[in-house]
Amino acid sequence: MAKELVRNLIEMLRVRSDTNEGKHELFELVLGKLQEMGLDISVGGVRESPALVASHGEGGIAFSAHIDTVPVGEDWTREDGEVEAGRIYGLGAADMKGGAAAMLSAARTLLEEDVPFCILITTDEEELMTGADFLVKRPEVQHASAVLVGEPTDLKVAWKEKGISRLTLTAHGTAAHASMPWNGDNAIIRMARLLDRLSPMLTVPSGPTDDLTLVVSTIKGGTRNNIVPERCDAQLNARFPYPLTAREVREQIMHTLGDAEYDIVMQYELPAFETSPDTKLIRELLDAGSGELISVPYATEAAIYSAVNPLVTVCGPGSPNMAHSKDEYVERFQLESAYRLYCELGRRLHG
Repeated sequence: MAKELVRNLIEMLRVRSDTNEGKHELFELVLGKLQEMGLDISVGGVRESPALVASHGEGGIAFSAHIDTVPVGEDWTREDGEVEAGRIYGLGAADMKGGAAAMLSAARTLLEEDVPFCILITTDEEELMTGADFLVKRPEVQHASAVLVGEPTDLKVAWKEKGISRLTLTAHGTAAHASMPWNGDNAIIRMARLLDRLSPMLTVPSGPTDDLTLVVSTIKGGTRNNIVPERCDAQLNARFPYPLTAREVREQIMHTLGDAEYDIVMQYELPAFETSPDTKLIRELLDAGSGELISVPYATEAAIYSAVNPLVTVCGPGSPNMAHSKDEYVERFQLESAYRLYCELGRRLHG
């Protein structure tokens, strides 16, 4: 099984599946593997980003994986699927094709043992999570004995994570010829003043998993070099801990901006997730050999599934620091450990 596990991951890594291209090809590859097992499969979600649930029996654990990745960055020195010194390299190796491969192998073993389970596969976790929105309505998720999200945690157990708020901040000005700037009102300068007011919120906190963080991720302003810009947009990305809400984050931003003139629009939000560190799922994970309890600053589909199932947590192979990084990799020993852990958890949470 160990050789098949690594082979499956390499095969998945060699199919690019970032937010811009390739997702359908990898989705069809994974779908075919699940069909070969003879599982009951339902496909849905939006056409551009399909999702599926593949099940055997009823009431077992739900293994949750996404197979999309962010676009590849610059200066990679490794090939997708390259193996060296016990490391398997490739875009998505840790985030989270490694976890997906471990879940596929665990599914085959649990199927042979006639242990009930289901696998949840999505293709837009890195963007809008519409796949999870489709799957959360499925009885397989609602009636599962637990939901395990396989994001990279070094096989530690993440019992809380931050929520997401993506906002567009807009400054308005008045266009004019650049030779006569006194006839205009520069929107980029207005934006600079707005961001200066936000500077206290842009400071990196000492407790990254316990405090609100705010990042200015993109800025767009102006149309031509000889025109005073009349509009400037800044994308803001806030990450907030439970029990803060996206609405409260927006209100805090507006309070910090004070009486300045601007528009602010919420583009996307995902609630923060937190569960009890003493649930049956977490106890069984710890007893089965997972690592310690941790909290993480990133967000996963766990926040969506927890709305309908009280037993949800995050545990997967690979370092969280590998996510979205150059020369991303997962350690082979962690991949194999994840497979064994998932099999044992499936057995323990049988029905």
